[in-house]
Amino acid sequence: MIRHELERLGCPTISKQIKELTLASPLEDLDELILRCRDVRTREYIREAVSSYRVGAFRSAIVGTWIAVCFDLIGKFRELALAGDKEAEKQVHELDALRRDEDLSRALKFEKSLLQTAKEKFELISQLEYIDLARLQEDRNRCAHPSLTVDDKAYTPSAELARLHIHSSVTHLLQHPPLQGKHALDRILDEISSQYFPTIPKDAQVALASGPLGRPRESLVSNLVRVLVKRYVRDDINWKMQQQLLAVLQATESMHREYYSKALALTLSTVLRAALDVNLDRQLDLLTGLKGSWNFLDLDVQQKIGNYVRELPWTGLDSIGDLLDNADLQIDARHSLKKMTLEEVEKVILFNFSDEISAWMISKYLASKSFDEANRWGKEMMYHTKEFAADDVRKLLIHAARNDQITGSRQLQALVTQLETTSKLHADEFNQLLNEHGLFTHLL
Repeated sequence: MIRHELERLGCPTISKQIKELTLASPLEDLDELILRCRDVRTREYIREAVSSYRVGAFRSAIVGTWIAVCFDLIGKFRELALAGDKEAEKQVHELDALRRDEDLSRALKFEKSLLQTAKEKFELISQLEYIDLARLQEDRNRCAHPSLTVDDKAYTPSAELARLHIHSSVTHLLQHPPLQGKHALDRILDEISSQYFPTIPKDAQVALASGPLGRPRESLVSNLVRVLVKRYVRDDINWKMQQQLLAVLQATESMHREYYSKALALTLSTVLRAALDVNLDRQLDLLTGLKGSWNFLDLDVQQKIGNYVRELPWTGLDSIGDLLDNADLQIDARHSLKKMTLEEVEKVILFNFSDEISAWMISKYLASKSFDEANRWGKEMMYHTKEFAADDVRKLLIHAARNDQITGSRQLQALVTQLETTSKLHADEFNQLLNEHGLFTHLL
């Protein structure tokens, strides 16, 4: 209001400074905090607490905030009981019994131990969060019970204290689902283990957003990343499960980038360093699957992975295409590609067939030193003719006739026929190249 009035009176500079100070404020917007409450009833109690705060009724604001915390915890106990949690069922039965019996002393005892129960039996809050909420409970008692204050002097909390309690209650508890800690982690892992869990990151994000990962604590994201990285690298899991784990990690990055980055920086090098050398191919799959993960590795781990790629065994050559596409491993992958032999190529299926692999394979074929070698390279290339670019086809047709081992090979006719069917070149250009470079005569 003040800023708008200054603008009306012709003081834009002062108005701009006030606007900048407002935007730079580290205080979270109270209306935003209200909207972050996941339970509708709890949200109404916090709304009342915020209204009290705005009119200067700070005692009422603190009492209302504590009521919101109590209702939220009781609601979470009921949700967990419906999900089959035995301890939650016990708490709900206790609450229903004391309400039915109208036992005030038991009700006060239940309320007094509510935070302790949430922390120790359900892991809904951490130790530090418990301390903050316990302070709220203490201040609520001071506000609501005159007998706890100095004679004839009402307890008068500050505005800052009331606002702090509202903020702590929402960020520590009210915005979170009823599962945190180990329970939340177990629930996510059980969901991921389903054979119907998606393997596409976008779909995985949809599946996870309504659960504990929707509004997680940093500790939950950290533990999840650590467990998934370990499982991917160390466990004997099938290809589909690998894709599911990658999808969850990528979805976690999209949903909670800051938490994810911290967790990966703390976890990745430690896990890869401790992993056995026999799992290096799995480590490579993880690094190529998670974009930017190389930047989270310590130098010694980067060096080990780079050396492995340079001397890649034939069992890992099927991933050479992904490695060539990875800027951090490209140089080492090219060194490995140059050393790749025909015998090794015949043992594996080359995935992610890139332009660089096409050029390398064609050069090997054109350099064939025997009929047998030309036949074997020609046969391998027939698996990938659809992936050749137009320039690759031109290079083959221009240079193939210059090698008599190729022109005398049995595989040439089949290879040229298959290249023609890919239609990478117009039929007129294809036939013209055959005639101009002397290859047509060897196909008769």
